[in-house]
Amino acid sequence: MWAWLNLRGLEVNIDRRTTRGQVGDYLDGHIQVINRNRIPKSWLEVKEITDLPGHTSGRGIALVKDQRRNWRTQTYLSKRGIYTSRQIEVTSQDPFGLFQMSRRFLKNQSYVVFPNTEPLTDLDPQLAHLPSDTRYIRPADHITPDSSSVREYVQGDSFRAIHWPYTARMNQLMVKQFDIGISADTWILLDMFERSHELTDPLDNTEEMAIKIAASLIQRTTELGISTGLASKAERDYFLKPDTSPDYLPRLMESLAGIQATGKTRLEELIYDIRPQLNQFNTLNIITASTNPEWVPALRSFKREGINTSVIFVNPVTFGSTESIQSILNMLYLNDIRTYSVGKGESLNEALRRPLDIKNWSKHDLPAMSNLGNPSV
Repeated sequence: MWAWLNLRGLEVNIDRRTTRGQVGDYLDGHIQVINRNRIPKSWLEVKEITDLPGHTSGRGIALVKDQRRNWRTQTYLSKRGIYTSRQIEVTSQDPFGLFQMSRRFLKNQSYVVFPNTEPLTDLDPQLAHLPSDTRYIRPADHITPDSSSVREYVQGDSFRAIHWPYTARMNQLMVKQFDIGISADTWILLDMFERSHELTDPLDNTEEMAIKIAASLIQRTTELGISTGLASKAERDYFLKPDTSPDYLPRLMESLAGIQATGKTRLEELIYDIRPQLNQFNTLNIITASTNPEWVPALRSFKREGINTSVIFVNPVTFGSTESIQSILNMLYLNDIRTYSVGKGESLNEALRRPLDIKNWSKHDLPAMSNLGNPSV
């Protein structure tokens, strides 16, 4: 009865202003417990129910009538992911510790931890097709959201296309000239095939590095005003077309927060799947740690059609893999694919500043490239 009465008349609240964070930040919260009952409360343990790594908010309290207890919680966000939080559990027991009862307050709420990013101030312009910095337009014979100019009205033009302010100014009917509005969009193809990654360390592995690269690229291209899309196949399919709306960056980051290297689709299949979405005005950046060279020939048609293609290779040797990277680098060299290499502990800004100069290396030099990614080499 004592344990049961201890849980009656309690009011529990938690104040948390955001439902999103990023690796390296802190999750702050403010917990408040009020006793609305005339009976004093003692031997109460209050804690937040969450699966956030390293989260500790438990505290023992005692309350008299109408007393409030407040305290602040702070948790370091060490790993990306989608977690649950906010629900509070209060556990009560009798003075002798013989009986325990628990009661939960509030509803679970999702909390998203975005992946860590690194500023790419010296990003190679070819990775985002930056030299153009313009929109490619093509006339359209139907109404589209994009218009590039106006012209005189001719018989058969739709009245919906009339540009009324310009018509009043010119004192004759003027219509909008519509175009398809194709832009130099950037696509990021993220390889999450389960056999492509070295996952020995749960926090520092090729999966986490690949996602960090993707998040950093997305953040940088968004800052530059470039539409960026994401394609990947993991525990489910991720396919987000390029967009420039204000809420699109959080959507991309939220997708990267929950993605896992558990995919069953090989990289070459993913490349063929995305092919219909690309044209000569697009840039395709492939992020992978796969040492299987079978996916490289799938890029040949991209080169022939003038699609700007780059490979960001996460060097698995620096993460403990014993597989040779000679074959994959040799294939990329033979197919003239621009390649960047990122190893464990290496600065992304430095790694993505310029591509590997594979063309100037002979086959005898390739075995030594297993050390790529080590800053001392």
